[in-house]
Amino acid sequence: MRSATGCTIAGSGRGRSAMNGDGLNHERGGITHNEYQMNDLRTILMALAITLLASACATQFERVPLSEPLRPAPTATASAAQALRSDEAVAPSALRQTDTPKLPSSGSPLSGVDADSRLPPLSGEPIDANIEGMALPAFINEAFGNLLGISFQMDDALRNQRDMVTLRTSGNQSPADFYRLVVQVLRTYGVSVQLEGELVRLTPITKGSSDEPPLVFSGRTLPEVPNSHRPIFQLVELRSARIADVNQWLRVAFKLDGLQIQDDPNRNAVILMGKPDLVAQAVAAIRVLDRPFMRGRVSTRLEPAFVGADELAKRLVDVLTAEGYGAMLHNSQGVLQGSTMIVLPIAGANSVLIFAADQGLLDHAIEWAKTIDRPNPSASGQSLFYYLVKNTRAEDLASTLNGVRSADAAQSARNTATPASPTGVAAPAVTSASVSVTQGSLIVDEPRNALIFQGAAAEWERMLPLLKQMDLPARQVVIEVTIAEVTLTDGMDLGFAWQRVGGNSAISSGTVGATNNDANSSAGGTGLNYLINTTGVIRAQLTALAQASRLTVLSTPRLMVKSGEEATIEVGTEVPTLSSQTAAVQQNAGTSNILQSIQNRKTGIILNVSPVIYSDNRIDLVVRQEVSSALPVGDSGIQSPAISNRVVSTSLTLRDGGSVLMGGLMSTQQTESENGIPGLMNIPWLGRLFKSTSTSTTKTELVVMIVPYIIETDAEAEAITRAVTAQLENFEMPASLKAEPAN
Repeated sequence: MRSATGCTIAGSGRGRSAMNGDGLNHERGGITHNEYQMNDLRTILMALAITLLASACATQFERVPLSEPLRPAPTATASAAQALRSDEAVAPSALRQTDTPKLPSSGSPLSGVDADSRLPPLSGEPIDANIEGMALPAFINEAFGNLLGISFQMDDALRNQRDMVTLRTSGNQSPADFYRLVVQVLRTYGVSVQLEGELVRLTPITKGSSDEPPLVFSGRTLPEVPNSHRPIFQLVELRSARIADVNQWLRVAFKLDGLQIQDDPNRNAVILMGKPDLVAQAVAAIRVLDRPFMRGRVSTRLEPAFVGADELAKRLVDVLTAEGYGAMLHNSQGVLQGSTMIVLPIAGANSVLIFAADQGLLDHAIEWAKTIDRPNPSASGQSLFYYLVKNTRAEDLASTLNGVRSADAAQSARNTATPASPTGVAAPAVTSASVSVTQGSLIVDEPRNALIFQGAAAEWERMLPLLKQMDLPARQVVIEVTIAEVTLTDGMDLGFAWQRVGGNSAISSGTVGATNNDANSSAGGTGLNYLINTTGVIRAQLTALAQASRLTVLSTPRLMVKSGEEATIEVGTEVPTLSSQTAAVQQNAGTSNILQSIQNRKTGIILNVSPVIYSDNRIDLVVRQEVSSALPVGDSGIQSPAISNRVVSTSLTLRDGGSVLMGGLMSTQQTESENGIPGLMNIPWLGRLFKSTSTSTTKTELVVMIVPYIIETDAEAEAITRAVTAQLENFEMPASLKAEPAN
């Protein structure tokens, strides 16, 4: 947007303008300022006329401020780290691995006498016991009465027992640990320890039961048993293990405790009957036992690409068995006992499920599966392979791969050409068991953006790593272009102070191309000047000029484009211009008709950018910037406006966040205006006494600054969007962009 101020005396007037510089036609016409010399009479008459006229007005257009950088330029360390990404990309194997559903947590694997058991109120110092050959009743009194200091009641049947007890602790034991240890020792002597409130009751272990009706519970939670001797029934439903296995385990573990176990096949459950503490211990044991086999703790799913599921499962079991692992193949008859790994082929889904005891064994089996799932080089059969392209166009990948395969075919034909024998008879062709890697066809599935390959499996295996490396997201770049006009003064004959700014050691400058500027227009020479530096230095110089009211920013377009593509921004209008004019063959009243051809000419600001991003974060840019406008129709006799056009077209290389400043395209506009007393100024010959003629010259320079920003991720694209919208007034950001992304 240009800025103009002026004052015009009311009345009629004429104005002519001429422009030179940047290759435009230079035209000067009308009355020159030197032909008019004010005499005394004219001065007096003009002074009288001015007192009768209104004062002039001034119009000021708003200037567009310079924008801030979207983000700082990356450091050398960050650029080097980003440059390593291509080396880190490794094509995965053709064998596809999928995580299987994880087993639910089976609870704590702890069980025993202290599992969820209640403790009497205990306190005191750690206990270090050394009891040697003490009778059972005396041992009970020493442990519970003297060492632990708790209340206990001993059954009369235990008073007469003469079993000798020896207990030595290895170091100090807390009162709770010592209590559990004593209970465990007493159980080996057939003594049951039950806690009723704060009283510990000791009775012989018998198979009898109380006369009171039992308490019945259901579920896996341990019941809160009231202070009572009566037994309880608890129904425990099993989730993973079989009833027979759990029943056998419990009978072995609790064969002396009087625990009764009953099967319930309809509910896949077991019923436990016994004293509360005993049932609680049995429920804790079921929690440990009722879980899948240890070999099924971790699992995975494999989808072979070159061999069938049944074949992969069989070969995998053979290899693992040869290594000494207990791997078994699961079939319709089940799996053999004693296996540490189960391999289950699913031919219908072309998948193999592997169940192992730990993650290390599972990873080892996966590595062997990748080794086994290879194509057979000697196989000559044709197969179909389907690849879904994720990040680019399938047509582009097919074109590149077909070019590579065509080059391989030509090289293979030269290498396998049959040589001629010295006698002139063709030598016999040498046969080979390998299949040519150039066989097969690659077809593009455009609706689904996929590739279909028909050919040998060996050829597909050779192409697949290259195909996956090519199927990566295209890098993008945001191009910010600042287009400005610098108004030159008498002290700025060299244009945009190129030599003064270029004196900085961090700046490289020069001149490219050539223009048709005459001797009066100079900008560091006769061509287009350029200056390359970091964004901060150049932007600081532009800001200084803007504060001095000598810089007018015409436009600051920003656009994002993929590497290798072209982006265009057009802001302006289409002006109808006369392109040709011919006389028609037909005549009307003896006068030939005139045929005119009208063509619309785009004017305004047009920006074309074609970037190519390299792995070291440097960007090749092909930029064409055009700023044009339509001039008033002159006196040439052609009713078509002239077009003022200034074009910058260049190809350059920049780093991410760097900048280039281009200028040197001068424009000189000379305007002659006549102002005077209405009516009197139009009188022939005498009108010169009532008007004045002034000539004004405006010289401007077009400056273009280009800053590229490489966009690697979606987070960087959102950050750029926030930076742009923050500079816009009255713009409501989307809710998804208001919050900063989580680190």
